[in-house]
Amino acid sequence: MSVPIEELALNATYWFAAIGISFLTIFILAREVLKRWRLNYRLENNDETLLNDSSVKIEILTSAPEGSSFVDSVPAVLVEKIE
Repeated sequence: MSVPIEELALNATYWFAAIGISFLTIFILAREVLKRWRLNYRLENNDETLLNDSSVKIEILTSAPEGSSFVDSVPAVLVEKIE
């Protein structure tokens, strides 16, 4: 009893697609976990380059003077402390 070549090719294609989708999902999840870990690390170490980093978008202000508001597409500028 032999299996037709078309069925074998179709099964191989299905397995290839399933493995490809699985690896793609694992890759995307790993990249997101790594990106969040790096961001948390940079925040904990007060990395000043975050102010100019185009890959970081601030959506929630957690500490700002009263009356402050968030405006899209305006870069943050570091103001030196005046004594």
